[in-house]
Amino acid sequence: MYKKFRYKTKLGVPNTSGRSSVMIRVTYGGGRVDLYTGITVLPKQWNEKKERIKQGCVVDGAEYNVLNDTLDEQEKFVRDYFNNSAIRSTAPSLNDLKERFNHAFKASSKTQSSEFFYMFDRFREETASKNGWQKDRKDMFERLERKLKDFKPDIRFSDLSITTMEAFKVYLSKTMYNDALGKHLTYFKQFISWCKKKKCQIHEEFFDYEPHLPKSKKAVRYLTLDELDRLYNLSLDGKEGLERARDIFLFQCYTALRVSDVRQLKHENITKNEEGYYIIDILTEKDDDRIHFRLPNRAVSIYTKYKDNVYENGLVFPVISPQKYNEHLKELGKVADLQGEWIDYEYRLTEKVVVKTKKRDLSTHTARRTFIVTAMNEGVSLDLIALITSHSDVKAMKPYIKANTRGTDAVIAAIDKSSTKKR
Repeated sequence: MYKKFRYKTKLGVPNTSGRSSVMIRVTYGGGRVDLYTGITVLPKQWNEKKERIKQGCVVDGAEYNVLNDTLDEQEKFVRDYFNNSAIRSTAPSLNDLKERFNHAFKASSKTQSSEFFYMFDRFREETASKNGWQKDRKDMFERLERKLKDFKPDIRFSDLSITTMEAFKVYLSKTMYNDALGKHLTYFKQFISWCKKKKCQIHEEFFDYEPHLPKSKKAVRYLTLDELDRLYNLSLDGKEGLERARDIFLFQCYTALRVSDVRQLKHENITKNEEGYYIIDILTEKDDDRIHFRLPNRAVSIYTKYKDNVYENGLVFPVISPQKYNEHLKELGKVADLQGEWIDYEYRLTEKVVVKTKKRDLSTHTARRTFIVTAMNEGVSLDLIALITSHSDVKAMKPYIKANTRGTDAVIAAIDKSSTKKR
């Protein structure tokens, strides 16, 4: 059963100068605590019945109405504390109330801002360790912290409101499109939710904030069979680094392995069965899913090319840093003279922006998309493709349907056929 609380705003014992501190005495569960408001007055300036500073009084240069508004705010803080505890079904604590009160009304702006970023660093450290964050997730939160410091260096938990979040959204839109902006806001909300569990004082209004952000319409970036052939047959004599990057990229295209899985692929993960086929069996790095399938012929030719090489820890391919790998892929696209471009429709808040990217700007993500689209164009169902790509939710693969040219060609062929029928 929820216990009632009581509070009374009164004067403390006068000091040597005859002034008394204004304090809020809170009684709850058989105990009591005095919350000092930071305001001191002479007893003659105090209206004991109304529990407020008398009309017309000026204390340390501040008008009575300004000081009384402060007392209103502080009393509301006390009421909100107990009411929110009742809503959340958590037990109030007078010590906890005092700590929160002192922080909210006595800590300087600089102290509160320091606490905000101190908590941010604690959140990153604790959550990264608990959830095993990869480098890209760590980098995302580092960027978010820099953005917050640039946006409002002295930000405090008490600043968090719908108005502040709207301002932060507009600030982020200056340097990023909606998709990235939305991720930043989502990660920021994760941080604040964590802070709330750590008893940081956060207004509930913050959690009601839901920004409206139109999502981008992006092209599916994949290579055609002709483009794959061009890369496979491309002569790269004397360019060992580029050749290794090309081989690893094509191995991804023919197996749908993520770059994290290629980097951990060992010879023990590839065996030869009785029929003479090479079989890959590996536990994926991202989702801990076991995949088991026969290697396609071209993947086999790439594997056998490196089969007798000795690399650290029995790895199939030499380790290439992500940065170097991406650099090589960009160079590879240029050397192969890949033509054309991908057209994306991005949004900056509500403004639509056309973004064109040259096909020669290859990335590791292009490889998995190439595998999926190639399989779909050959009539393979999404469910079967997912057995190799380790997609746990087939819905995540639906965007690739738009790139299924064989499927769309079949639809148009049916329309053409129907239009030529004799009526």
